Amino acid sequence: MYLHRSNQTKLLRRKGSSTCKYCGTPIEWFDRYDALTIPLTPEFPSRRIPAALRWHVNRGVAYPGTDTDTGYCRIPHPSVCPAADHPDLPSELQEVVLVLAVRMRTLIEQGEFVPYTESPSEEEVSGPDPDETEGARHVISYHGALRIAPCEIDQLQCVATDSKTRLRCENGVFDLGEGHWDVVAVPYVPGRQGQSILSVTGGQMWAWAIPDFNVLRRWWVQRCHDHYASPQPDHVKNELVLFNPLRHGDFILTEKPDGYERPKPEGGVVVHDGPGKRTTCATPDCSNATLASVPHGWLCWRCDKLEKRREQVRRRWQQPGDGDAVR
Repeated sequence: MYLHRSNQTKLLRRKGSSTCKYCGTPIEWFDRYDALTIPLTPEFPSRRIPAALRWHVNRGVAYPGTDTDTGYCRIPHPSVCPAADHPDLPSELQEVVLVLAVRMRTLIEQGEFVPYTESPSEEEVSGPDPDETEGARHVISYHGALRIAPCEIDQLQCVATDSKTRLRCENGVFDLGEGHWDVVAVPYVPGRQGQSILSVTGGQMWAWAIPDFNVLRRWWVQRCHDHYASPQPDHVKNELVLFNPLRHGDFILTEKPDGYERPKPEGGVVVHDGPGKRTTCATPDCSNATLASVPHGWLCWRCDKLEKRREQVRRRWQQPGDGDAVR
C-alpha cells in the first residue's frame, strides 16, 4: 500500500475509519486544511445542513464548505454526537441527533457497546479540590496561568494562623487595586467533553487578571497583607488549585461579574494642568532647576555641596589659633 503523489495527506483510510468511543457512531478521521484533524460523518445533502457545519473532502484533506461537484457535505461528529450536550443545536440537526441517540441506546442495551468514561487525570489526583467549596468560584489569571478559588475572589480567606487566637486568620486576600476582570482563553483539553466546553464558551471566559508578579505571589500563597511576610504557619491547606475545564466547567464565566468597579476619584475628573513652576538655583551663573516645591534661596545639589565646603573652611579660619590663645 502506498500514497499517491497527488494526495495531500499521509493518513491512510483504514486508519482513519473508526467509531466514536462515546456513542458508537461510525466516523472517519481526516486531516484538516490547517494541519489539525477532524472526525466527520458520512455525506449528507448540503441543502439540509446549516452552512456553518458543512465540510467536504478534497484529495484526502477536509475543508469547510460543500463539494460543488456532488452537492453533498459532511458534518463534524462533535456537533451531532448524542453523548454530548448541544445547547445551541440547530433545528435542522435535531432529527439526526435523535436517530443517533436511539442507535446508541440500542447498542448499549444489546451489550454491543460500552460508552467511554473519562478517568481522573494526574492533575486531579495530585491537586484535588478543597473539601469545602462555594456554589460560585472565580478563576485567577496571570498571563495564561489559571488557578481557581474555592469561592468568589472577594470571599477568599487567608490561610495563615492568627498568632492571637491560634485559629485561621479571618482577613481576606482580595484587594481591588491589584487586578481587574479580563477575558482569557479557555485551556484546550482533548476529547469530547473538552470540545463541548469550547463550543459552548467560544473558547473564552472571564477571569480576575493580576498583571504584577510580585502581587501575584501573595495571591498564590493565599495570604492577606498582614501575613504575607509573616512566619506564621498555614492553618489550612492552600485552596487554590490549577484550573481544568473538565473539572471546573460549571464555573466558567461567560459574562463579566458585577460589583468590582473601582471607585471614581472625588471631585470628578481631574485634568492635569501641565508641569509646575520651575525654580532655578540661587547661585549666580547656575542653570540647574527643579519642578518640586522648594523654599526661597534653594540651591541645587552641586552648589549646596560647594557651599557646605566653603562654610567648613570659613569656620576653620575663624577659630582662634594657639598663638592667639596665649596672648
